[in-house]
Amino acid sequence: MKCSLCGANMVEGKIKHIVDLGKQTIIIKDVPALVCHQCGASFLDDKVVEKLEKVVDELSKSKTEIVIANYSEIAA
Repeated sequence: MKCSLCGANMVEGKIKHIVDLGKQTIIIKDVPALVCHQCGASFLDDKVVEKLEKVVDELSKSKTEIVIANYSEIAA
């Protein structure tokens, strides 16, 4: 697959997904994504996005200011 931003090849990789909710920040590590080896742009699969939405919704219920989670452990 080619990057829609720069045209370089995309490779399978993992990214950090960071959500700033104002009073809370959620960081989800090791999220599977296609990553451009040239410009660093990343693109998520629709299924991964659906899981991330559910995970963020659950983690946002926590009373902590910063939540850090690993995708492979929470999206199973």
